Amino acid sequence: MYKVYGTNSIYEALVNKRVLEVYLLEGYSNKKILQLIESSKISYHYVSRKKLDELVSGANHQGIVGVARPIKPIPLESLIKRNEKNSRGLLIMLDGLKDPHNLGAIIRSCDIFNGLGIIYKQKDSVSISETVEKVSTGAINYVPLCEVTNLSKAINTLKDNGYWIVGLDGHATMTLDELPFDRKLVVIIGSEGEGISRLVQENCDYLAKIPMNGHSNINSLNASNACAIVLYEGFMYGKNNIRGS
Repeated sequence: MYKVYGTNSIYEALVNKRVLEVYLLEGYSNKKILQLIESSKISYHYVSRKKLDELVSGANHQGIVGVARPIKPIPLESLIKRNEKNSRGLLIMLDGLKDPHNLGAIIRSCDIFNGLGIIYKQKDSVSISETVEKVSTGAINYVPLCEVTNLSKAINTLKDNGYWIVGLDGHATMTLDELPFDRKLVVIIGSEGEGISRLVQENCDYLAKIPMNGHSNINSLNASNACAIVLYEGFMYGKNNIRGS
């Protein structure tokens, strides 16, 4: 049973007609959510806080838990096809990321800054989960997610379809502002501990770093922070390019 919980996550799941049943804390009073539940003709039940806590193993449910259809990842070919008319834009590829909170935050950043989608491995990687959905605050309904069996093979397929591959690496000589954001890019984010794997790195067209000025022992960003900066850079390039500045 896949559960969606929290006000924003439930609202977006309701809007996207994924919710099958709802459990509400006794006295729940969010009119916007209640009206949407009523208009959607979804079965709902008022229950105790203890019952809600049990449904989500004590996670912060904000008084509402829904049973819903889970988000399904799309094939790489479908992701490429939906973006084939774009002459520029960013796809995010995750290499070895394990933390669901990072994935949820990355999905949220992609939605905010027009990321074209997220690619990750089916095995040995973070993937779609209830926690990811909660952290994304509903953005998971709008950002295409793609699972692949092999990142190197996926990179070759993306190259064949006009994408340039960028590995984010703290030891690179190129900086983020030097990247060619005027073309279609796939930016690869590695795990905090190990970074991008050697085989994946060898398939990159560019290696780039985010310039930083912190103290040496804390001069790093977690994966979701780094991804947000990359997406913002691409987003601002698009805005400035449109404005002709």
